[in-house]
Amino acid sequence: MGSPGARKATTVTVRFLDDEIMEGRVGTISLNQPNIELEMPDEASNNERALIPFPSIKRITLTAGEPSSEERARAERKVAIRFQDGEVLKGYLDGELHHASHGLTLRLLSVEKDRIETLGIPYTALKALFYLKSWDTRPVEFDGKEDRHLNKRLSSPLVDLISDMGQLDKLRKRGAITESEFQRKRRKILDNI
Repeated sequence: MGSPGARKATTVTVRFLDDEIMEGRVGTISLNQPNIELEMPDEASNNERALIPFPSIKRITLTAGEPSSEERARAERKVAIRFQDGEVLKGYLDGELHHASHGLTLRLLSVEKDRIETLGIPYTALKALFYLKSWDTRPVEFDGKEDRHLNKRLSSPLVDLISDMGQLDKLRKRGAITESEFQRKRRKILDNI
């Protein structure tokens, strides 16, 4: 990554605090700056660029893919990233945390060891990062797996639910969310329908 959080022109996925997800290209990302400038290649949209302040961002997926056998083998440090909105993201920390003025970057291997991501997380979205001795065995309602976002943002329920289903499918096809995350969120939507 060079300096903490710096990257050359690449496609990233931005997850906002209100659970909106946006994909676009960035020239550079530095968590030492107060914002990022995202170029949106979507021809169907009226937006060509967006200036996004870090306090509105939950996390940025800088890279994502399948881990190498070496990355799987060295997965030892279990972490739970707790966000301000209650979401918990668990996985194995690959390497060290890189701190900057407005946030941190890290490489996170999923609990299933089937996906590794480089994430940029603004401090304003982060409640705490916990180093775990073992995976939590508490009931589902306490361990952060419950998806609170689908329940709280429905203003016109049916339209929102149908829109959410389409958005989830697009995200899965692009690889922005894992298959297990897709299935979990899909079940929540179908339960609401």
